[in-house]
Amino acid sequence: MFKTIVVAVDGSECSKKAVTTACDIASASNAKMIIVHAPQAETTAFIVGGPVGYHELLTAPSHAELEETGNKIVAEAAELAKEKGCTVETDMHIGDPVRQVLKVAKDKDADLIVMGRRGLGSVASLFLGSTSQKIQHHATCACLTVV
Repeated sequence: MFKTIVVAVDGSECSKKAVTTACDIASASNAKMIIVHAPQAETTAFIVGGPVGYHELLTAPSHAELEETGNKIVAEAAELAKEKGCTVETDMHIGDPVRQVLKVAKDKDADLIVMGRRGLGSVASLFLGSTSQKIQHHATCACLTVV
């Protein structure tokens, strides 16, 4: 079975389902679980403050805002995992989510990456592409995309 599972989160409902699914797999496999989040300015405006207004689209969040939002997302995912009976490690670095998830998976010798299929919604993904698709394309371990 699996020994190390990396779970990519972004605060979306799909990523919450990914955490729950990863906990089920980790419990069945007695695997270590690592929650990874990598906030970036291009997507955080879609997460912070609910509806995106004209001003939010033109003003990128500061480094401090990215860090604050990222820490909140990681803490919420870790709390959900704890509620499901899983102990987790967390990793949060500002930057490209694809690179960060793949780096953590490689550094931790993960044999599974679990992530949500949709996170940002249709508008952001039109401009940025699908993170889950890119991770699957470049991963050197198994990937599970949760709907």
